[in-house]
Amino acid sequence: MGVKWIIADIDGCITPEESVPWDLDLFWKLARISRDASQGRGRNAPLTFCTGRPQPYVEVLAKLLDIRAPIICENGAVFYTMHDNRSRYGPGVTNEKMISLRALRAFLEAEILPDYPDVVYQFGKEAHMSVFSQKPELFEGITERIREFVEQRGGPDLDITPTHYYLNISLRGVDKGRALHALCRELGVDRGEVAGIGDTEGDLPLRDAVGFFACPGNAKQAIKDAADYVSPFPTLEGVLDILDRPEFARE
Repeated sequence: MGVKWIIADIDGCITPEESVPWDLDLFWKLARISRDASQGRGRNAPLTFCTGRPQPYVEVLAKLLDIRAPIICENGAVFYTMHDNRSRYGPGVTNEKMISLRALRAFLEAEILPDYPDVVYQFGKEAHMSVFSQKPELFEGITERIREFVEQRGGPDLDITPTHYYLNISLRGVDKGRALHALCRELGVDRGEVAGIGDTEGDLPLRDAVGFFACPGNAKQAIKDAADYVSPFPTLEGVLDILDRPEFARE
């Protein structure tokens, strides 16, 4: 029993989804585990991420945790590798889609967000958009206005997905699932050689792409129902508990 790689979401797993300070004691425990795994030491398989976060954010985590595999950013729209400091678009991103997405961003910032002072645009993303709010009940109205704009323009086709505190706006066909299959091909592994960790419905493609899937105790019910193991502990405490399981050991 064991795997060659571990792929995890970040928000709600490695870090709190809320905008609060991290628990450094827990984070340094993870850092030691991840650094040892990347250097061929310890019991765990090496770690990488599949996240909605932008490249600059994951670059910092990659350097702190010594993540050597490609990292999926922006819910599949961007890949980043630390060893060559290179970012590239994920499968399905085209120039035409990028032009449409930029028009939507301009509309979102100029026409929608001024009406929602409790909603904040997340800067730093290239081919994906996210807004943050501690009042996620506001996302429904924002989603309706985005869909009206897209219908009037005749595109782009979008997938709009809420998490605990974020509303993620993705180009349809550019998603974690497609990116994960590309990543596994790049790593030369099949799903039985990979374990995953996630916490929201946006991580269901990760569930489908790996042989064993676990979630922390704060996960959404749909993820708990799909998981092979549900930790009794939340976020990073839950991830550390998950990493103790034999399914997450190095093959």
